[in-house]
Amino acid sequence: MVKARLNIRSDATDWRAKILSNLTLTPFRIGDICFRCVEAPLQGIKSEDPEVRKEIFAMDGFQAMRKGREVVRTYGVDGPPFVYWHDERIPYHSTEHRLLIAMFIREKIRQNREVQEALLETEGDFIYHDVGPENPNTTLPEKFYIEVLLYERRLLRKLQSLSLAK
Repeated sequence: MVKARLNIRSDATDWRAKILSNLTLTPFRIGDICFRCVEAPLQGIKSEDPEVRKEIFAMDGFQAMRKGREVVRTYGVDGPPFVYWHDERIPYHSTEHRLLIAMFIREKIRQNREVQEALLETEGDFIYHDVGPENPNTTLPEKFYIEVLLYERRLLRKLQSLSLAK
């Protein structure tokens, strides 16, 4: 039985939904790159220019979202053919692209105890991400985003049960 419906959004009133949002300030690091939120790498990888990527990577969520939209407007009618991570050019919507996105979300969760607690506290809730009509070229479709969160929640539960068993 579902306890509650929880829409993961930065403007949510429920603290769990708010902190799980990609726009919320939840700093994490991958290698030598510090991100303020997940939205920064999601948007930054859209730019082929390494200097623009670096600039977006340092932004907060709303700044990164706006800048990412500017980058997308430079694409042709077919949308973005690639994303860029370090020196790699990765086909858009490929498995490698999806794994990169999942890594950003995973690292946010792994490096932020409060995010872990929020995700664990959603157990029994129906979580979703409705921010209006979904663009078919979106970097992070709702279904995939929620699947990643649910997978990470199961992993946290498993790790929690293993540490309690000692």
